[in-house]
Amino acid sequence: MMIKPFLKWAGGKNKLLSQISHFFPPELENGGIKTYIEPFVGGGAIFLHLASSYQT
Repeated sequence: MMIKPFLKWAGGKNKLLSQISHFFPPELENGGIKTYIEPFVGGGAIFLHLASSYQT
């Protein structure tokens, strides 16, 4: 289930996820990345996408 950001504003990344996801490191696919830090989470679109799409 895809979780949507709780805030919407002009700088939101939700509509850009399909373009941005091509830049994610390949280690996300196999669970090779265990720590994720996002200091400027904003509405959380990137974080919520990662949390719902990849294993932890």
